[in-house]
Amino acid sequence: MIHKILVGIDGSDSAINAANYAIKLAKEIQAELEIIYVIRFSTGNIDSKILRIKIEEYEKKRALEFVEKIKNQHPEIKIIDIEPIGFPVTEINKSIENSKPDLFIIGHHTHHFLEHLYMGSIEKKLLSNLKIPLVIVPENYKC
Repeated sequence: MIHKILVGIDGSDSAINAANYAIKLAKEIQAELEIIYVIRFSTGNIDSKILRIKIEEYEKKRALEFVEKIKNQHPEIKIIDIEPIGFPVTEINKSIENSKPDLFIIGHHTHHFLEHLYMGSIEKKLLSNLKIPLVIVPENYKC
């Protein structure tokens, strides 16, 4: 039985679809919902006067706005949000270990060939070491 769902979001349209799907499912089965928005660790660029802390502050602000938007749209559901800073796969795995969800939901992103070739996808990296079921919501799915 699913008692707790963790949904990973990043502010994209596919993340909105995943969040909506997770919320709908949580309502139907009366599960608790946690949202994780990983603020990617940044090295910044000193030469361009772009400081790491400024990038992370911007990402955190964006994350909080996005989570608040979801909470405002669905005030009837209890949503706990987590905004760790780091590498997405590492932080997601830590959150899964700590909060013990029964299901993890993310939105699928289409990638350009070169991006996929050099960086790989978070989905693929998660699949190799997740210990709970994963639902990947298609990018064009609408609740």
